[in-house]
Amino acid sequence: MSSSFFMQPQQARQVKWIDGNRSIGEMLNDGSMTIAMLAKGLENENPTIKAACSILKAERENQIKTYIASGQMPRNLDEARAVEWPYSRRTQKPGWTIGQLLDNCIISQRDINYAINRTWKGQLYQACVIILSNILNIESKKIISGNGPLHVEQKRNSFMSKEGEAATYKYGFWRGFVWAFWLMLVLGDAVYLAYQIIEKNLIDGLIRLNWLSWLIVILGVTFGSFVSIKILNRTVFRHIDNLEFDIKKHKAGQIGEDKVADALRELLDGSCHLFRNYHINGKLQDIDEVLLSPWGVFVFEIKNPSGNNAFELCGEEFKKRIGNKYVSEKDKRNPIKQVRGNARDLKYFLEPILSEHACPAYVTPILIWANSDVTSYDKDCVIDVWKINELPRKIDELKQRPQKISDKCYKEIEKKLMKFYEE
Repeated sequence: MSSSFFMQPQQARQVKWIDGNRSIGEMLNDGSMTIAMLAKGLENENPTIKAACSILKAERENQIKTYIASGQMPRNLDEARAVEWPYSRRTQKPGWTIGQLLDNCIISQRDINYAINRTWKGQLYQACVIILSNILNIESKKIISGNGPLHVEQKRNSFMSKEGEAATYKYGFWRGFVWAFWLMLVLGDAVYLAYQIIEKNLIDGLIRLNWLSWLIVILGVTFGSFVSIKILNRTVFRHIDNLEFDIKKHKAGQIGEDKVADALRELLDGSCHLFRNYHINGKLQDIDEVLLSPWGVFVFEIKNPSGNNAFELCGEEFKKRIGNKYVSEKDKRNPIKQVRGNARDLKYFLEPILSEHACPAYVTPILIWANSDVTSYDKDCVIDVWKINELPRKIDELKQRPQKISDKCYKEIEKKLMKFYEE
């Protein structure tokens, strides 16, 4: 058994860091050693470094947790990330820290900006300022490196936006129609009863009814109301509920696409170009996101269902859990077939350029779950399936690939794709 198994914190502090220049303890003391670096050290092949990082990471996390829990102001990025995020109604993650939410791509820079504008002072404000400064520093480094930040193109009149607006208009129309109908019915009935009372002395007639007649009237009114409500529930109200569901679905889809785009902004630089809501002529539906990179072209289909949903992806078949069973979705609701079709169409669209430059790059279809809480079982799925919290690792893997697209080919593809946004 390795002696590092019995290592004490003081011994761990004396272990030299990976570069061999300074000890881990010295770097912790001057603030140059972060929890993220210690986590990276856990992947090192040297068992001594790995053991030291494991011990000191746990120790550092406990120290920070105690410090922040006491209400102290964060002084560095690690302490800022340990501050609890108070807006759990939106995230549905009570008790989670800012760092946990950022790592799982549940919040992004726009949420950090929101918290800064909302608080103006205190522990949360200080934490968000430190985190935002770090994000801006990363963007500054991208500019200094010469590549600059990730290029992002978007048209607001996307297919999803149009569908969402149409559903909103229909929802408003039908709700207004139902309320207006009932209001007119009640007013008309009131006028009619008033006329009957005045002209035919209806009250006197009702008083003269025996108990059986009253029972028949009450049963008739109750049955008529029951039948009317059933009919409305199966027709108008069901239609309104479906429209409300469509509005929520389109809103969730837009939020999911924004979350993925925000995550990619932080992970990629100006050597890549992201095209949002891209539309190929002749197709009704647009492509959620197209990533043009030196390592290839990637088509993203982004889904953002609630966390209590479960799916099974097997080959090209897409199943959703309904009750205790997994039921296959129709083709038009099958994101695997959607994204493969989009990738095929984009490949055909770019084929003249790819062929001219003998480019080996393939247009890769990828399904991204924008909600990391979704349960997804992948059984030999024909496409890659990512969760949003896996994006940092997946993008790192892409960056390890050799360049497949030449600079000249990249610029020609970029120019062709940009024409859609210039119209």
